[in-house]
Amino acid sequence: MIELGFRNKYNNVEHIHIQPNSSNLAVLWLSQLNRLLNKPLIYIKNFSLLGFNSDYRTPKEVCDELDRAIRIINEKTSYRIEEDYSLLRTEYNQQLLNRLHYHFETTHGQVWSPADLLRQSTGEVRLSICMLNHCCHWLETWYDEESKKQKYDNKVRNAYFYYSVLGANEKIELPQNEKKNFTKVVDNGLVYLHYAQTGKTWYEAYLDNDDDVTDAGISEHRLISGEFDCHFGDTYEFPTNEEFTEWLISKGADPTNEQNGLGYAEVGRVLNLNKQNAFAFFEEYTDFYSIRYNGKFHTYDYRYYDEEFYNMQVKRWGGWTDAS
Repeated sequence: MIELGFRNKYNNVEHIHIQPNSSNLAVLWLSQLNRLLNKPLIYIKNFSLLGFNSDYRTPKEVCDELDRAIRIINEKTSYRIEEDYSLLRTEYNQQLLNRLHYHFETTHGQVWSPADLLRQSTGEVRLSICMLNHCCHWLETWYDEESKKQKYDNKVRNAYFYYSVLGANEKIELPQNEKKNFTKVVDNGLVYLHYAQTGKTWYEAYLDNDDDVTDAGISEHRLISGEFDCHFGDTYEFPTNEEFTEWLISKGADPTNEQNGLGYAEVGRVLNLNKQNAFAFFEEYTDFYSIRYNGKFHTYDYRYYDEEFYNMQVKRWGGWTDAS
């Protein structure tokens, strides 16, 4: 059992629980999670709860972070990001978001092949590069939920919790024979492996209608870091229709190849938290605070807007190397 603690604005903490399943993949994941919790790590609080859409964290604040990241990259490197992203403060624009993600892919590189810019930069610049990705996906999810509110009168909801930490570098390869077991049905309480690499999955690139992503920027799920994600809300399914199949072929992929890893790698379930209760819970308990597993207990006693959190990340990125 995994215990997750969340706190409200009064610093009161409540817990939810995850029951891992008994699959071979879950066993590998738990081994990695146990290893991950052997050392103190920085939990990424500005990429934590996505899609719950409250005034705790808004597009204005996220775009303020994005503006700072772009300014630092433009001022302190030879790379230039010239698009105006101010529109994202008030409305959705997938073309702009795709372009933003392209800048992240280019400046960061892949986990197994980091870009020269990332290698040669300061901690502040490296953090700014990562913020391009965090801001992009946060804004995508926010506006997706706002669109559903209007279209379905607030009756269809999808939101996510990401357990993602800075310094999860001891990754293992996801066994090839597990990729055929990925689920294409995403329902309330699903716990699945975090996409601990750079780029987009086949589904992400397709659903984003992303013309900016390069071939190298599309990568099937390959790595297990110990990190994980949880989905809350209504059930949805990834597409398996002819249009998606033709798109895969146009990208040079074989639609019948199980190694494409289409879907999510399920490893557990959140217990006793249905859709209605989940959205009520996370409306109040907006700050992820602690994790307990296998006798290990970590707290993350800062909030996403604390300058301490920003400085911790800069320092950690400043000591980063390919092997760290």
